[in-house]
Amino acid sequence: MTDAGTRMRVTLHLVQQTTVAFDSAELWPMHGPYGRFGANLASFAEEVMRRLSADQYLGFHSDPATITVIPRDAVKRIDFTEVAGPPPKPSPSASG
Repeated sequence: MTDAGTRMRVTLHLVQQTTVAFDSAELWPMHGPYGRFGANLASFAEEVMRRLSADQYLGFHSDPATITVIPRDAVKRIDFTEVAGPPPKPSPSASG
């Protein structure tokens, strides 16, 4: 189980040699506080893989004014990690 000081993070390695990373709280769309997954890394990974398989895309939002959608075919590799500490604050340039 993930404790209160730890957050779950996913890093997507894309076919264009780019990486994108976001926290579990940024997964979009959210369905309840943790979406369909529980507060552990295995459940989070299972939900991300389910969405890629069923929906053919993965969406996330790193700030309230932005939603990013990555199509399944653009994903080469996925890494799941637990990171200690609070989530990073969005950069000023990301908010507009």
